[in-house]
Amino acid sequence: MKIALPLLFTLSLGMIPCTAAAKTVLQIPDNVDVLAINAQAPAKASGLFPSDTEELNDGVNQIVFKYSPAFEIGKDIRHAYSPVIIAKFKASDTQLHFQLPSYRSLTQARQEIDHLQWALVDAQGNNVIIAEDTLQKNGLQIGRDYVQEAQHYNTEAGIAAIDVSPAPTTHAVAVSTPQSASSAQKTHVSATKAPTPSKPLSADSPNLTQLKRWYQKSNQQERKAFRKWIIDQE
Repeated sequence: MKIALPLLFTLSLGMIPCTAAAKTVLQIPDNVDVLAINAQAPAKASGLFPSDTEELNDGVNQIVFKYSPAFEIGKDIRHAYSPVIIAKFKASDTQLHFQLPSYRSLTQARQEIDHLQWALVDAQGNNVIIAEDTLQKNGLQIGRDYVQEAQHYNTEAGIAAIDVSPAPTTHAVAVSTPQSASSAQKTHVSATKAPTPSKPLSADSPNLTQLKRWYQKSNQQERKAFRKWIIDQE
């Protein structure tokens, strides 16, 4: 029996193995705010409608996060807040899940959360954390730039730091001619006359995003106090 060539081609394609690029997926619970990933703003877990997953490249990664369990107190929702944790971990082609403590009450959470016992485990239940530390800042905590803090932490080579060495750049070698030198001089003069315009503030800046998230998590009394404080700053 003869088999048509198109059918043979289709069958041969079906037998070719598919090799998709391996990725590590970080599962993010509701009570965890991921503030930075590899000293950059999260690709998905940020903004007004953050995702509950984040895709990471296989290998060593770094996250900055805060744990904020919620408790219903009367008609209000109150939170306890962990320190801002920066952690380095290594994983490949797996799902990662946070293991975090649960507390019986807001009082217990606020008493114990400063010494948070947590883990980041893969699909086999192995803790993948290599090292962890805290990002500390004195004074007012509102408006912190966690991306910038993580970048500074890495340059200071903290225990949970990752390599932030910039990639080498290739410099072109130009052959100077009388005409090209004249053109370069004109270009330099015009460049000095045209100042670079300042970059406008993005609506998705880390500071604004974090302020929005804190405001949404606060209760009515906290929102009222915050708005009064904002008005007083005008």
